[in-house]
Amino acid sequence: MSRAGTLGNPTPYTFFGTFAGLPFWPGGLTLLAAAPGIGKTSWMLRMVQEAAEAGVPAALGCYEHTPQELKYRLRLQAEARSAGAHQPADELAVETCLARSSEAVLLSLSDREDTVRALEDVLINDYGFPLKGPALLAVDYLNRVPVVGLTGMLNDASKGGEAAAQLRELSRRHGWAIIAAAALRLEQFEQGQELSALLGDERVPYEADRVLLMQRGGGEYRCTCTALRIHTLKDRTGPVRSWSVMFWGERFFPALESEAEKHGAARG
Repeated sequence: MSRAGTLGNPTPYTFFGTFAGLPFWPGGLTLLAAAPGIGKTSWMLRMVQEAAEAGVPAALGCYEHTPQELKYRLRLQAEARSAGAHQPADELAVETCLARSSEAVLLSLSDREDTVRALEDVLINDYGFPLKGPALLAVDYLNRVPVVGLTGMLNDASKGGEAAAQLRELSRRHGWAIIAAAALRLEQFEQGQELSALLGDERVPYEADRVLLMQRGGGEYRCTCTALRIHTLKDRTGPVRSWSVMFWGERFFPALESEAEKHGAARG
C-alpha cells in the first residue's frame, strides 16, 4: 500500500498526444455524446488519422459504418486538410495526406459478436497494438457494444454501463486511450447539458474519465457547414471547458477554431 509521504509528485494524466484538438493520456476513457448526424464519427475518424500520422497505434472500431464508408470519409477529410471546406483539392496533396496515416486501422464490427474482449484480441494479435503503451482506440458506438451476461446477451437498456466498465478496464490494462461515442436520450437531443442526458444506466457516465457533449452551436451558413459547440460535462484531468468546432459537411471534416480561415466560399 502506498503512503502519502512517499508518493512524490505523481502525474497520472500525462498526455501523449493531442489529436483533432483533443488531448489523450494513457489509460483514459472518454465518452463523446451527441444526437445522430452531428459529426461524432467524423471527429473520431480525424483523431485516429492524426494519431496514426504521429506514429501512435490507432484504430476506429465501428458498429455503424462499413470500411468503405469510413475510407470515403477519410479521403474527403484529406481533401479538407489540403484545400479547405469547398475548394478543389490537389490529388497529389490528398494522396500524400492519406499516406501519412496509412497505418490507421478501420474495423467494421458486429453488434452480435465483436465484444470488447474480441476487439482487444484483434488489435493485439492482428494489428500489433502494444500490450502496454500509448495507443488510441475509438469505438463507434458504446450502446452497440455486445455484452454477454449470465443469461445471454444483455439488452440495450442495461448493457451501456457494463460496456463502459469493460472499455475502462481495457484502457487501464494496456495504457491505451479510448474514446467511445455515446447516445443521448431522445428527449435530450436539443436540451440540457448534464450527465443524466446519456442513454443507459448510471454507470455510463460514472465509468468514464471524461464526458463531452457535442451540440449545434447556432451558426448559420449558406453552404452545408454547421457550427458546433463542445461542452465538457465531466473531466477528471482538469477543469471543464467549452469550445467551438465548425463541421464542414461537404467533406465530413470537424474544423478547429484555428482552421476557420480555411472555410472559404461555397461552390455553386
